[in-house]
Amino acid sequence: MPGSLLSRLRLRLRLRLRGGLGAEAPALSVPPLAAEGMMGRRLPAGAVPARVLVIRLHAFGDTAITLPAIAALRDRLPGSRLEVLTDVQSAGVFSGRTDVDAVWTTDTRRGSVALAAALWRLSRALAAPPLAAVVDLQRSRWSVALTRKLAPPAWVAFDRFAPQSALTRYLDALAWIGFGALEARCESRLRRAEVAVAGELLASAGRDPGRPLVCLNPAGGWPTKRWPVERYLSLGMQMRRQGWQLMLLGSRPAAAGLERLRGALAPEVLDFVGRTTPAQAAALLGSTSLIISDDSGLMHLAWAQGVPTVAMFGASRAVWSRPEGRHSHVFASEDLACGACMRPECRRGDLWCLDRVSVDEVLAAGAALCGRAGA
Repeated sequence: MPGSLLSRLRLRLRLRLRGGLGAEAPALSVPPLAAEGMMGRRLPAGAVPARVLVIRLHAFGDTAITLPAIAALRDRLPGSRLEVLTDVQSAGVFSGRTDVDAVWTTDTRRGSVALAAALWRLSRALAAPPLAAVVDLQRSRWSVALTRKLAPPAWVAFDRFAPQSALTRYLDALAWIGFGALEARCESRLRRAEVAVAGELLASAGRDPGRPLVCLNPAGGWPTKRWPVERYLSLGMQMRRQGWQLMLLGSRPAAAGLERLRGALAPEVLDFVGRTTPAQAAALLGSTSLIISDDSGLMHLAWAQGVPTVAMFGASRAVWSRPEGRHSHVFASEDLACGACMRPECRRGDLWCLDRVSVDEVLAAGAALCGRAGA
């Protein structure tokens, strides 16, 4: 029996045993995460590696979460060469920063044969000068195979499934290999050229420097990750009356909700949807006083730079990827029996995990964060 069919049958059996197939039954809760531990080879005590490679191939949000860890590693190793291997779509996240010396890329969307060949070529290019350490923050079959081919003296593959935030798991991997306990650095480390381009974009769009700037980001990838667009619109209207200037950002206007927001807030909103590179997007986000967002890559990219962040997680596992620290406020769903279901469609049919979050609550959370940051 095919594995996928067998998995579905097992799921149906578990649902039936729990009463989950009835019309009134709650959605099946996501099983608890189980730590798998680190794997690798540690650095000798006191060693300072001359050249370190960090691997994070895909998932834009998880890639952005590496930035505070990479900044902390740069501070720990000021004289070392720090390089990153990532997907072509995320290259700009790293190439525009001052704490990364080189960015290597591959296209993870290609077929297995083409990807294997590309990584083989990369392994040859990465071989000289020899790498002293590899930090694998992807831990896929491809990243593990590449690490083995590179055969560095020290390496670590992070724990993918521990019930901790992604940032904590990244920092734990750096500590495990021998870099010691590191404090995450959520701050902008963009190159001056990127900051200058962002300034020009903002000026040309009508940026008023006398008003605080907020990015509204209704960009959840699934219906169960999207706070209602009507509430984004109400929120935007209220914030505008309070003196805020509004900004929309994104690689493309993929969601109908984003299109509605653009139309309703025009022409006073600063609209950069589909007009920026990842590095420019990072610089624009670094210019904001606040971001209010669904769980998305842009939300993580703003938070990683220290921007006060209000995030709505809905069906997402907040325990796994929530923004941390005093500059973040998360509306999560783990308190519900069906919370963090990781389902694209709501089995309850009401999206209660998101619908229960009011505009007033979001406004209050944003005001508290900005007050804490002195914005």
